Order: sequence, then C-alpha cells, then structure tokens
Amino acid sequence: MMTLFKPIIDFFTIVFDKLHAFIISAGVTDKGLAYVLAVILLTVIIKTAVLPFSIKSIKSTAKMQEFQPVIKKIQEKYKNDPQKANQEMMRIYKENNISMTGGCLPMLIPLPILMALYYTFMQIKGIQGVSFLWLPDLAGSDPYYILPVLAALSTFIPSYLMTKSNPATESSGMNMMPMNIGMALMMGFMSIKFPSLLVIYWVVGGVYQLVQTYFLNVKPVMK
Repeated sequence: MMTLFKPIIDFFTIVFDKLHAFIISAGVTDKGLAYVLAVILLTVIIKTAVLPFSIKSIKSTAKMQEFQPVIKKIQEKYKNDPQKANQEMMRIYKENNISMTGGCLPMLIPLPILMALYYTFMQIKGIQGVSFLWLPDLAGSDPYYILPVLAALSTFIPSYLMTKSNPATESSGMNMMPMNIGMALMMGFMSIKFPSLLVIYWVVGGVYQLVQTYFLNVKPVMK
C-alpha cells in the first residue's frame, strides 16, 4: 500500500517539512504547536487545491436537478424499455454537458489523501514523543478519545448540511441519514488508532468543509 502512494507520500513529506521549517523560522518555539500549525497549513493547502473539483461537483449536481423533470418524463415514457430510456438520458446529459461523474469525484479524493498522509506522518520521526495540549504524543493515539469524537462530528455535520441543502434529495424522500451517520462512526472508530496529528488534519479539514458547505451549498439555497 505504501508503495502505491509513494510519490504522493514523498510530495506531502517535502511540503510538510517546508511548512514546519517556515513556522519554526517565524518564531514558534513550542514543538507541538509548530507541528499542529504545519498540519493546519497543509490542510488548508490541500482543501483549497481540491476546491475547484467541489465547485464543479456542485454545479454538476445543480444542473442534474434542473433536468430532473425531463429525466422523469423519459423514464415514464420508456418505462417498458430501460435500454431506450438510458440512451435518451445519456443524450440529454451529453447535449447539456452534464457530467455523471462530476458529483462523485470530490467524495473519492479525501480517502486516498488520508491514507497518503497516514504514511507521511508515520515516517516523520520528529513528532514521536512531542506533546500538544492534552495529547502526550502527536505520533500516538488520543488517550482521552477527544479527537475521535471531534473527527466523527466534523465528518457528520458537513455531510448532514449538504444533504439538507440538496432539494432533490429532500423531495425524493431519499434518507441519507444512515449513510452520514455510518461515515461519521467509521471515521471516529478509525481515529481511535490513528496518529493524533493525522486526526487533527481530518478535524481541521472537516471545519474547512463545514465553512465550504455553508457558502457553496447552504447559503445559495437560503437565498
């Protein structure tokens, strides 16, 4: 697995080391704080880098919602001929430049990045034994389970808001709550054994995602 992500791991290691060196040169002398600030900066850089994909996903989803009435008519018209219905839907999507995969890509990006960062932080020897606030070792797990709880919450809240702001999901009666809860519980459970520095990345990323979801999904619907 590590071999598969090696180019990404090497890249993240270089970026993280440079960010950490920059923070140290800025006068931050507390070791734990320096590493956490480096993680925060790295998170913001990564999240901002994939932001265009998120915006594209939102636009793609909005366009699909716009054509839902047309798609429903096609499905009703060709309800006895699924192949013909599928061909007509593909034609509509192609003519209107609607991507079927545009909405999925942002959901697939975070996990490979998380796995690459797992190995990145595992090979950074300097964090071992470095404490921060209640965390005795940034390379180890949180003995008080505060970070896993925060990881679960920072996973659930943005996904919940995104679901509630999606009119198509609400009107179709599709219940996304079990999926949102399941993902949050999975991340919380995984965070129990993850290095604290990696969980801090996920929590900060969740906060970034929360702000992004509010401005890109929730606020436009409120208007």
